[in-house]
Amino acid sequence: MSALKHYTAQGYEGFKQTVETIGKGQRIVALFTGSKILTTGKSWCPDCVVAEPIIDQIIKEPPVSETDVHFITVFVGNREVWRDPAVGFRVDPSLKLTCIPTLLEVGKKAKRLTEDQLTNKNLVIEFFVDEE
Repeated sequence: MSALKHYTAQGYEGFKQTVETIGKGQRIVALFTGSKILTTGKSWCPDCVVAEPIIDQIIKEPPVSETDVHFITVFVGNREVWRDPAVGFRVDPSLKLTCIPTLLEVGKKAKRLTEDQLTNKNLVIEFFVDEE
């Protein structure tokens, strides 16, 4: 049976450090989401607020996969940080994020779900099932 290990990272540098800590050769899935507003505890990003409970439910009971999954919740920062065209998440050639929320398998360019796709529970479940 596979296991899901959950990490949290703040900002681009925090994301890079977490990936480095996990190490090469591991299956890493990252959810890029808007940072939470302290007064409300919710993300400033309305699409992220809608997707969060669906993703949380699935990572609590991950679908069967042949490999362990390292899951990173990455808070991209506030709206101003995210909108900066030079922010690391947008310019990093391995990420090239254009929207949040984005669910991405690190190291697999083609494997990502974005925005409305993340409100479809079946799509999110399929994302976690390892095809290899």
